Order: sequence, then C-alpha cells, then structure tokens
Amino acid sequence: MDATHPLNNTVNPAPAKLGEALSVSGVIHAYAGAPAVDDVSFEVPAGGVAAILGPSGCGKSTMLRIISGLVVPSAGKIRLGGRDVTGVPARDRRIGMVFQNYALFPHMTVRENVGYGLSGLSRAEKREAVDKLLALVQLEKFADRLPRQMSGGQQQRVAVARALAPRPTLLLLDEPFAALDRALRADMQFEFLRLQRELGITTILVTHDQEEAQAVADSLIVMNVGKVEQMGSPSELYDRPKTLFVNNFVGQASVLSAQVVAESDSASTLRLATGNDIHLPRRSGFMRGANVVLVVRPEHVVLHASPVAGSLPARRMMAVPQGPLRLHDLVLADGTLLKATERRAPGTPEAPAADDVHITFALDHCRLYPAP
Repeated sequence: MDATHPLNNTVNPAPAKLGEALSVSGVIHAYAGAPAVDDVSFEVPAGGVAAILGPSGCGKSTMLRIISGLVVPSAGKIRLGGRDVTGVPARDRRIGMVFQNYALFPHMTVRENVGYGLSGLSRAEKREAVDKLLALVQLEKFADRLPRQMSGGQQQRVAVARALAPRPTLLLLDEPFAALDRALRADMQFEFLRLQRELGITTILVTHDQEEAQAVADSLIVMNVGKVEQMGSPSELYDRPKTLFVNNFVGQASVLSAQVVAESDSASTLRLATGNDIHLPRRSGFMRGANVVLVVRPEHVVLHASPVAGSLPARRMMAVPQGPLRLHDLVLADGTLLKATERRAPGTPEAPAADDVHITFALDHCRLYPAP
C-alpha cells in the first residue's frame, strides 16, 4: 500500500491531511428553463466543513450534484485544489459521497462494501486498507456481516468508510443523518466530526436541518430559490443574519409587525401592531412612517409576573420543559405568536397551563428588517 496513504499509520505516524480547497464560482443551472442554481459562488478551505442548507427546492441538492460531477452546470466553474474540474467526469474527481439511504450493496459483506472502490492494490494491500478503515469507524467486529444485519447507525459508518476508501480529496454528504433517530443522530454527528478532524478531509454537507448544520459545520451556506442568501460561521449567521429569511431559517425567531414613529441620532421608537410603543436604544436606519418587522429570538424575551416599565401584556398558552430550559408559547393582544425560553432550575414548579404574563425584550439583540 502507498506509504503516503493517510490510513497507513505504521509507515507514516503523522499522516498527511486529505482535503483540498473547493472553489465554486458563478455557477448557474436550470431544469426545463427554470433556474435551480442562480449565480452561486462560495469557497471552502482545505480541511473545512461547510453545510449547504435551505428549504426544499432551494437548489442545495443540485449544487451537490454539480460539485460531484453528476451534473454539468450551464455556466460557472468548480475548482478543487486549484484545478478546474468543471468538465471532469465524476469518477475522475476523487470525490467521496454518502447518501441518505447509504446505497450499500445488500449482497456484499461490510468488508466487500468498503473495499469495492479500491483498485490497483494487491489482495494483501486491499485487506490492510479495509482493516484500517473498519478500525477508523470502529466496525472491525462486523466485517463479515451483511448490511441487513446491522443497525442504521452502523450502516451509516460503513457508507462513510466506503466513501473514504479511494482516498478522496472532498467528501460530499447528502442528508446523511436524516434516517436516524434523534439520539443516534447526535452520536453519529460526533463520530463524523472525529473522523473528519482526524483525516482533515474537506467536507460538504447538504441538509435542511439547521440544528444539524450548526452542530457539524465550520461554515453555513444558506440558499433560497437558487441563490446564496448568506455564508458565514454558525454564530455569525445566528447573531448577525443579513436578511429576514436567514434570521428565520437559522434558529427560532418571532416576527412582530411595527412602524417607525420617531427617529433620533441615538434612538428610535416603534409602534407595534398591538398599539404599544417600543423604544430602541439605537437608530433604526428607517425613515419615519416606514413599515418594519422586529425579529426576536426566544432567549431575548423576558417574562414578568406583573407589569414593569415598557412591558407588553401577553397570554401564556403553554409552557414545556426542555431539559434545563422551559419553552413558552405566548400570544399578544393582536394575535401575534411569540416564543420565549428561560432557564429552569432543578425542582422548579411547573408553569400554569395558561395565564397572563408581561414581557420585555432584550432590545440590543433584536433585529429590524423592512416589512415583507
């Protein structure tokens, strides 16, 4: 086996990293005249993990097929490690893929599935490579089992090992954890991160699950109707979303309709649809009379048992414990629905099923957008 193979730890105790940088530039593609991907550009550094996320039909799966070479774009360039691979067939791109249904061969054992893509090696070298891959995904004891004899999580690890076998420079994952239950999904996300960090392989993950994307990716690429709305770190997109779509898609948020009624150099006043005024400790950036929406994260809603300065009356419809937090469903006088979270200390009594409360907002953290 090649001494530079990153799994050959006996020959090379400090293996070279697999990943190469990916550059997507001005990519356009349409189906039957309808644009699926519209002038998409982004870059992922060597060894980075990027998640492409967005609602169904946003173009994320098409983008993955273009990167893999299964679809040739109408325009634009795909570069891998500085090489233009736009017209290179999928089999020659050194890209590994893991699909939602894992696509394992049901009549082959785990060992045979993992070794399927290996070529140019002697029988002994191939066996050694497969053994190292199975050790990497902690499935050495399952080498002779068929896929149907394994759990969903184990099958997913087989699919990852098979994708890694040809030593790809880029790993593409299409909704890889979607078929797993919640607890197993969290375990597999952790296991994937362990493998990715160990191998240093550049990875693109496509998902509609923003929590999953934030858990495993260094950067998020949020797509909407074929375009990139915003790209950045998970914390950047959560804390500083550039558009209302990104704000609502990454994390939970409540939207309150309002109008700017006053504006000074250091403050502004909004009139909510309820008739209450909210005083922002900053300029809104909108003209007086402009219709806007105030977007509030659940953790930026503060509950009070009685009125305080600047508070709004609300009706608590439900309070649900979620581990160390309690999630409240609230409704304002105009029917606007609002979510709030608060810390729940051990032994804290349950909140009433329905009662009247008063709320204020951490206005330094709330964001303002033009009304749609």
